[in-house]
Amino acid sequence: MVFLKKKTVVEISKSCLRIVEGTRDGGMIEVLKLAESNFNEPIIKEDTKVDDILLQMELKDIVSKNGLYKKDVSVILSGISNILIREFEMPVLEEKQMYKAIRNEARQYFPINIDSYVFDYKQLQQSKEKNAVRQKVLVVGVYKLLIDGIKNAFKNASMNLTKIDIETNSISKLFYTNFSQSKADGQTSFIIANVTRNGVSVSVVSKGHFAASKLFIIPEIELMFREENNSSFEIEFSVIEDLISDSIVKFYDFLRTKDDPINDISVIYLTGEICQHIDITGILKRRVPVEVVLADDFKIIKKNNNINKNTLFAYSTAISGLL
Repeated sequence: MVFLKKKTVVEISKSCLRIVEGTRDGGMIEVLKLAESNFNEPIIKEDTKVDDILLQMELKDIVSKNGLYKKDVSVILSGISNILIREFEMPVLEEKQMYKAIRNEARQYFPINIDSYVFDYKQLQQSKEKNAVRQKVLVVGVYKLLIDGIKNAFKNASMNLTKIDIETNSISKLFYTNFSQSKADGQTSFIIANVTRNGVSVSVVSKGHFAASKLFIIPEIELMFREENNSSFEIEFSVIEDLISDSIVKFYDFLRTKDDPINDISVIYLTGEICQHIDITGILKRRVPVEVVLADDFKIIKKNNNINKNTLFAYSTAISGLL
């Protein structure tokens, strides 16, 4: 008998928690439970700190009501604008030396107090130049107060926090794992546009790796969720559609014109809770010369009563944490 390892993933955005409990069996994901909690006031303040008391209380309440698994819990940070992401080229070093070297590099590129951030990295590729081995690494920095507050909240909620990730990295793994299986060339670059109440989070996967991202804040989307009179939504839809498509096109153009351009983008995938209400595939197809796909089906996610098209749009980020 095979015992599947259970896991809980908590997606934390400024005013919302989305929680998925599930298992992974090889390359397949099964969603067992879903839960959501919305806040009238932001739980993440100024993108630098979290109301850890409120988060702790909310976690305890959700776990109690839903009987969620607490022994292996991951967090995904979503819609946080001041997360630092940059690709560096540097010598291949031992791990302890790497973190010191990354902080030194970061001081040159980011006009901030580096000591206020926690950094992590992943290697993208290695190359040999003359007698030296060089590497490209993707570096991510998150505000230390935010990380410490989250750790404290989960500890006090008696939940064993094992990993903290960022939305763009996590969701890139879901899309690459799923859609590269159906492509003859799994190395083709593609864009993911995750459209949520936080705005439009766009990322690119190139050569099998999450390579770059950008968060476009669109206040009109958040206002749409707060609007009490649903009849006013249609008036705003055309404006919101243009704002969303403009954001994605700007990112697409940036990738093709930057110093190290990505010119092999074959498709733009659309996901996120706003895709339940707005479909911009037609608009984008008129503006960019690539395939545009509404990501409403994933072959690696087992079909059950918990999963439908709208669930996939709303919970795609949290589900990605099960990988």
